[in-house]
Amino acid sequence: MKSNSIYIALLIFIISFSSCQEKTPQTTESIILLETTKSWNGDLLPKFPEGQPKVTITKIVIPPKTKLPKHLHPVITTGIVTKGKLTITDVNNQQKIMKAGDVLVEVSNTIHFGENTGSETLEIIVFYIGNENSPNTILAEK
Repeated sequence: MKSNSIYIALLIFIISFSSCQEKTPQTTESIILLETTKSWNGDLLPKFPEGQPKVTITKIVIPPKTKLPKHLHPVITTGIVTKGKLTITDVNNQQKIMKAGDVLVEVSNTIHFGENTGSETLEIIVFYIGNENSPNTILAEK
């Protein structure tokens, strides 16, 4: 009887472990995470600038309970939070709260700031799309 219990326990362990394994996809998938003509606060995106396009991809790491300075982006800016919690506030005090896995299109030419409101380090991958002469970010005057 004792050996049956060991076999049953082992079988349960194996079944549990195998169900926790990541499944290999059987087909290729392409899933749109976001498609829009507007930023997170509802503003229309700006027209694409003249000139040679430039794409910049940046990983931004923000410690817990840290507020970034007020700034704006004169280019189209998108991002995906990969870790932590982010609260974005625009000049009209509209807020967007994001967590790992969330995507957004940032406001353009509008003063705003981001804040890591969580207790862990925030990581966000940001995509800036402008032209070769456009800065990605401009700090707001104090």
